[in-house]
Amino acid sequence: MNFSEKTVVVTGGSKGFGKALAQAFIKEGARVVITDINKDELKVTADEIGADCKVADASSFEDTEAVVKQAIDKFGKIDVWINNAGIQIAPSSLDEVDLDRLHHLFGVNFFGYFNGCKAVLPVMRKQGNGLIINVNSTAGLGGKPDLSAYVSSKFAIKGMTESLREELKDTGIEAYQIFPGGMQTDIYHEKVPADIVNYMTVEYAIDKVMANLVSDQPEVDQIIKRPTIS
Repeated sequence: MNFSEKTVVVTGGSKGFGKALAQAFIKEGARVVITDINKDELKVTADEIGADCKVADASSFEDTEAVVKQAIDKFGKIDVWINNAGIQIAPSSLDEVDLDRLHHLFGVNFFGYFNGCKAVLPVMRKQGNGLIINVNSTAGLGGKPDLSAYVSSKFAIKGMTESLREELKDTGIEAYQIFPGGMQTDIYHEKVPADIVNYMTVEYAIDKVMANLVSDQPEVDQIIKRPTIS
């Protein structure tokens, strides 16, 4: 897949995996729009990597529609939409999960992705082509103790993506998922795992993602496991 001159939107693109994704697509010659809720951090990153930007709360459909409008107004199309914005809350048993925080987590992790798909699909249907990439997690593939909230949000993304893929057959629009294992990012800021030094680096994951996407036959569900520690 060639991304030269393609328009790519990355939500949650001001830091971590989202920022690295944006940089990788820019390196491939794409025109990239990044979003984030943090205005100052977003502007600094956009200037640093040479991307366009739009302040947006992924959990707001109105904000997400505004991102679509800005990208279309400037570039005339959206070729790739990457739902990446996500949050984590400190691990705890299910009965100790704060319900307000659970709703907020789902607002970003699931509804943020649903909003992205819903907002960009009319554009892609009109174009007759497009690629939606939902950044999931290996947490969306199996249960994990003390992570019921986060895991549930990732399972929801998986179900939505698989259903969407069925809806998009013969439309020219594709829906991919990426399932990285634990990465060394600040998503764990509330409680850093004791073994985070053994987690994969963002660079390792990005290399795997881009190698898959530029291949002749990309995996539509790419699982990226942490490298084996020798």
